[in-house]
Amino acid sequence: MGQKALVRQANLPDKKGQIYTMLAYPDERTINTDGLVAGIGRLKSSGDRVYYYYQAKAPEDLARFRSSPGPTLISGQGDFTSIMPATNFYQFDFKNFAKTKKITHQVRLQEVGLKLDRPLTWLDRLNAYFHQLHASLSDRAKKLPNPISNYALALLLGSKDQTLYDDNPKIQELGLVHLFSLSGFHVAFLLAAVRKLGKLVGLYQELTLAIMALCLVGFYWLTACPPILVRAVIAGEGRIFAQAFNRQFSSIQIWSWSLLLTLIVHPQILLTLGGQLSFFLTLALALLPEDWSTWQKGLFLSVLTFPLIVAQQYTWNIWQSFANLIAIPVFSLVILPVVLVAFFGQVVPGLAPVANWLVTMFDQSVYWLGNLPGQIVIGALPWPILLVLGFAPWFLLGAEKAGRRWVVGTWLFALIIGFFLVHFPRTGEFTTFDIGQGDAALLREPYNKTITLIDTGGKISFQKPCFSGQGSAENNPHGKQGWPKNQEGQARSVIVPYLHARGISRINTLSLSHQDQDHIGDARVILTTFQVDQVLLPAGMTKQAAFRKRIQPYLGRTKVVSVTDRVQPANLPLRVLHPFQPGIGENEDSIALGGRIGPLVLFTAGDLDQAGEKKVLARYPSFRPDLIKFGHHGSRTSTNKEVLAKWQPTYGLISAGRKNRYGHPNQEVLAIAAQQKMIVYDTRRQGMLRYVYENHNKGHFQVKSFNDLTNSKTTN
Repeated sequence: MGQKALVRQANLPDKKGQIYTMLAYPDERTINTDGLVAGIGRLKSSGDRVYYYYQAKAPEDLARFRSSPGPTLISGQGDFTSIMPATNFYQFDFKNFAKTKKITHQVRLQEVGLKLDRPLTWLDRLNAYFHQLHASLSDRAKKLPNPISNYALALLLGSKDQTLYDDNPKIQELGLVHLFSLSGFHVAFLLAAVRKLGKLVGLYQELTLAIMALCLVGFYWLTACPPILVRAVIAGEGRIFAQAFNRQFSSIQIWSWSLLLTLIVHPQILLTLGGQLSFFLTLALALLPEDWSTWQKGLFLSVLTFPLIVAQQYTWNIWQSFANLIAIPVFSLVILPVVLVAFFGQVVPGLAPVANWLVTMFDQSVYWLGNLPGQIVIGALPWPILLVLGFAPWFLLGAEKAGRRWVVGTWLFALIIGFFLVHFPRTGEFTTFDIGQGDAALLREPYNKTITLIDTGGKISFQKPCFSGQGSAENNPHGKQGWPKNQEGQARSVIVPYLHARGISRINTLSLSHQDQDHIGDARVILTTFQVDQVLLPAGMTKQAAFRKRIQPYLGRTKVVSVTDRVQPANLPLRVLHPFQPGIGENEDSIALGGRIGPLVLFTAGDLDQAGEKKVLARYPSFRPDLIKFGHHGSRTSTNKEVLAKWQPTYGLISAGRKNRYGHPNQEVLAIAAQQKMIVYDTRRQGMLRYVYENHNKGHFQVKSFNDLTNSKTTN
């Protein structure tokens, strides 16, 4: 698909309540424990690729999907909408990611009808056969115990499931992702295996090369044609062609052909981290001087990938180079052969447990190494700095000794400048995260003098039927990590990346307003990811089950401070205005904070009710906030009309989820704000909200989106 076709597809209007029919393959869908069926389909009307979702009503629904082993026509009524862009700064943009897969829209089905498709052409039948075979082999891999099951899916079939990284997040932190992405590493292993087998059985070299060429095409098709594999397949075919016809092609020529042809097949491949790493590393390997030692080559490749990884993750682990130097030969000599033997030898009694033990040792070693002190929060470096860090290392390849010193000095100087710009900014901010139906806000003083996080958000769970036993705790090879991902809110995907991007690794104060799940549910994520000096809780909440279950087990050395308005913790730039006496952590006990941020005075109070707001007004009659964060997501239980009239704030912030079942924010509250002529910013409509200030006289608001995100054109 060309860029014009992708633009045409992206501009398609959203439609609701219409009948859609799409072709779907069994290896391109997943079914979670809540009965949500998700996958990639091709609309029969246009051929456009879309994501489809269907919430099963009963186990029989899922049985119909599982009993459709081949290409299936899915028909049903649903909503056709464009994919939501990132609604927070520094958040992973799934919309842009989907474009690299040539997808711009999604279909949410309310009902489905399934019918096996009958491919008409031989090419369609061949494609369907490979999809069925891929699905069958994936089911075979899933029968193995974890972690070898995840390894088999990733290394042999390209069916990398997110549980691989959920079970062991250190794989990503140590930069070992490339080992689990089908690439030149796997192609080289495949070609070497076929070559040795051909030599073992005495095949002519020409016949062996022909088999190798066919195996590469079959491997690419069998693994569902991942974009990242195109380069390796083209490069492999080029080398086979050169050997078969006794031609001489340099590594640079083969690399150039693979880049050109890959861009023709997947024009956006260089917009992905996998594509960038693949082409940068292979180019470097082709240009590296032969007289460089192993450690020099490893260090150079580590420096080369540094800006690419930091631009995506904002952190760097000092053990990455060491981990890669050790892991690559171990993968080639041990892990990949063991996974192959376990996968194809499942019928042999006792083989899978032994193989899984070996893989588990490697997996736990990665986890242990990743837990060693060494992760450095670099932050979101300015793009000119990233350009210097990305291009400077290439000059080392042809430079003399004096020139190399100049290059190294330039690289280090750029890194130091970028580091200080991120970690010591002259502006401060009060940021409200867009985390759905929940609350989380950051107060960062200029030069990162103090960091205060107010609430963490959390996933609100409603009773749902469990359709299968997938994802059970016993499948997790790291029991100490065993916290199901589907119980987390958006802290890991929204709050953590943002804090890292701002150069934050230490939080001075984590203020948890009260015990509701949508305010403290993700406290575990924050407490286990950052060094937190103190946690503020409304007095009396430490006696509640919510504290003992969701906070206490993850405190470590973090100090707990139970507060009333008579307790003013250190390093807190705001004043505690509520509660006045101990309670039980309910809405009426919420912590209310107030104080100056730049030229404005802020008031934020969790889910404090109207009675509590009146008490704050009565107790602090001279307090006059300019900026308020509406209580309880804009519910009418908060935001007292008389209090607002007395305060007369200029600005208001609302944190609420799109299409939330509570009707937040309430229209009465919005009407009251309109009567007061307030300027109101709303995460539902504008995404992340930031008030950025420099001093007591200068500040301005920033929003993530200037388009209304509740509009059907952009709503997820």
